Amino acid sequence: MHEGGHNSHKAVEPSPTLFDRGYLNALVEEGINLNAFLDGWGQAMRDDLDHLVESQRAGDAQHFRHLLHRLGGALGLVGAHGLIEALRVVRAAPGAQDCPSIDTLAARIRTLIEQLETVSDEYRSARP
Repeated sequence: MHEGGHNSHKAVEPSPTLFDRGYLNALVEEGINLNAFLDGWGQAMRDDLDHLVESQRAGDAQHFRHLLHRLGGALGLVGAHGLIEALRVVRAAPGAQDCPSIDTLAARIRTLIEQLETVSDEYRSARP
């Protein structure tokens, strides 16, 4: 028999951080408004992921590869090195468009977007 909330904390453990906070700090040091940057970045990533799925379903290999390239560049802006490497593996795979790991990669990128939304909230609350 399990006691009430004793094990419930393990189910809510956050996923490991998928980005390098140093990249965000560098943006701030360059005078970039991090909140505005992350808002725009997150929306662009969501849009590109949606278009990636659409191009995959439509069989548009050229647009699909273009979107993988764009996503890789955007991931580089936040130091998401593990995701960049995973994306490179998918891009290099023959028949990348049919690769089942696209769904996994997209889910990991969506997790990254959520993590960065939390960071953006932290920066908003830290401002005087």
